[in-house]
Amino acid sequence: MIIKKLKLENIRSYKNQEVDFPLGKTLFEGDIGSGKSTILMAIEFGLFGLGSEKAGSLLRAGESEGSVSVVFESGNKEYTVQRRLVKKKNSFSQEDCVLKSSEGTKSYSATEIKEKVLDILDFNEPSDPKAQSFIYRYAIYTPQEEMKAILTLRPDHRLQTLRKAFGLEEYKIAGENSKSVANDIKIRSREFASMADDIKEIRAKIDQLKLSISQKKQNLESLRLEQAQVSDMLQNQKIKRDTLRTEQLKLKAETGKVDALLKLIEEKKGEIKTAQSQLESNRVKIKLIQPKVTELATITNPTELPQKELKVEISSLEEELKKLRTLETQIDSKFRDYKEILEIGVCPTCDQKITRDFSEVVHHKEKELRETKEKVGSCDENLKMKKNLLDSKVQFDQAQSKLEDLGRSISEYEENVKIWKAKFDEASKAKESATGELTDVRASVQRLEDVNADLANLEGRISKSEDDAKRIAAEISSGEAHFHDWERQTKDYEDSIEKKLEKKSRSDKLNEYLIWVQDYFLPTLEMVEKHVMVNINQEFDSQFQKWFGMLVDDPGKQAKVDEEFTPMIQQDGLDQDVSYLSGGEKTSVALAYRLALNAIVRKVSTGMNSNLLILDEPTDGFSKEQLSKVREILDEIQSPQIILVSHERELESFADQVIKVSKTNGESSILIVN
Repeated sequence: MIIKKLKLENIRSYKNQEVDFPLGKTLFEGDIGSGKSTILMAIEFGLFGLGSEKAGSLLRAGESEGSVSVVFESGNKEYTVQRRLVKKKNSFSQEDCVLKSSEGTKSYSATEIKEKVLDILDFNEPSDPKAQSFIYRYAIYTPQEEMKAILTLRPDHRLQTLRKAFGLEEYKIAGENSKSVANDIKIRSREFASMADDIKEIRAKIDQLKLSISQKKQNLESLRLEQAQVSDMLQNQKIKRDTLRTEQLKLKAETGKVDALLKLIEEKKGEIKTAQSQLESNRVKIKLIQPKVTELATITNPTELPQKELKVEISSLEEELKKLRTLETQIDSKFRDYKEILEIGVCPTCDQKITRDFSEVVHHKEKELRETKEKVGSCDENLKMKKNLLDSKVQFDQAQSKLEDLGRSISEYEENVKIWKAKFDEASKAKESATGELTDVRASVQRLEDVNADLANLEGRISKSEDDAKRIAAEISSGEAHFHDWERQTKDYEDSIEKKLEKKSRSDKLNEYLIWVQDYFLPTLEMVEKHVMVNINQEFDSQFQKWFGMLVDDPGKQAKVDEEFTPMIQQDGLDQDVSYLSGGEKTSVALAYRLALNAIVRKVSTGMNSNLLILDEPTDGFSKEQLSKVREILDEIQSPQIILVSHERELESFADQVIKVSKTNGESSILIVN
């Protein structure tokens, strides 16, 4: 498990705060009471609920609700778990418990969401919302005060606590359950034995029934033999009757075809006549249309231009002719004016005499008038030609349209010829086939009379055989009823004996189980528990000595734990009470004990990967020399994510990220230093 983000709202001294947790070593540093431990309490609450904590101790004073949201990663998947605390009068409740994952967002109760988180983390422990997660408390995070309490507990109480952390409570539960099971086995064995007392009397009844069954069986065999003979004869008679009935039905069906065939022949004659008439009519229509097609095909296309383009050209020429004639009129008027001035010799406008150059102007205007008249004539000629061409094009297009219509008509008449020719051929063949079939049907009518006589004779013989079969079947049915009743009684008695023998067998088997549980399983369970506890104790002792040796640089001091996991310190070979140690040495004992406990719980707990470790005030009372050794311990642990809570600033150099926690006017806040 890796913690990625924590969001607090109205939790203890925090109003609204978000904290990101990177990989590596993160140090939460601040004065005592600044709100460092609240971060750890909030993580545990978000994941596993209140446990033994009081809701009032988490909710910020004066607030009616608060919430914690934890984003964590497990099995390469990211999850977000959110819990909300609500105060209602004098009580508190958890509401809006939400779990977000790649599969979506779902709401759960406090118990359900704890069960889901335990399942995600693969923590094999009860989902009781009022209990803390022992795996989390001893494999990941143990509060400083709780660790000191464990060290000062009475040995038997401490051992009981550690048994839960190590998962050894299961052995005790298994032993108690085994004793309860043994008692249940003893009671059930006696019950089963009492159910098998009357087996002898039942077997005598079975023998008498089997004798009666044997006698009835011989009688039934004789009746069944007679029944088989009658059945074979009746079966043969019915087969012959079925054959005659089939032939009768076939002949009746054929006889009934006479009228239908006669009617069909007449219908086909009518169809043949109609087809001949339609063939002739369509052939005549084709002959009438053909000359018109030949005549229209002689009309040639005067131009490839369509009518639309010709009309556009004509319109353009008419417009051009109109302009040219207007221009001609204007030039002619000017020419007449110039010619008159030339004859008078004086300009009527300015009263000046004209010069010799003016005659050139008159000559030029005369030339311009002549050229314009030529253009008018050419344009008029071209316009007449285009109009004639358009008339020819209209005539050609109309001819082509008529040709297409006539072509479609010819195709339609030719298709009709094919259709009616096919209908003629089909009707002719059908008439010929019906005529031949009518001859065969008339021959079958005579055979039907002979079949009817044979069938009437056979029906009388079948009726007698059926009466014999009913009589024999009634005798067999009565005999089988007695036979099956006796067999049922025998089977019931045998089943009863089998069940009683099964009960007796189960009683014997239960006695064997009882011996196994009392004489083998319980002693073995105790032996295994002791063996596991010894192995855990030895490994715990090894881990405890390792971490203590790294923290206390005193060759004369040695540390170990006894069989009840009580920490013991020796000074130069003499036992030394832990209470007489210095503050730094006591903290060293607590930290070494915590790290040893952490390692063992990780090892014995299924699903507990060593990727997160939380240490709460692990160096309280350490000297500078001891603080420097903490770096070695953190490197030795090699955990991908370590979260430290301390007021010791000397630990800053050990951390990859330092988060400063401070409190102002009763409200805590965080500041990422580096």
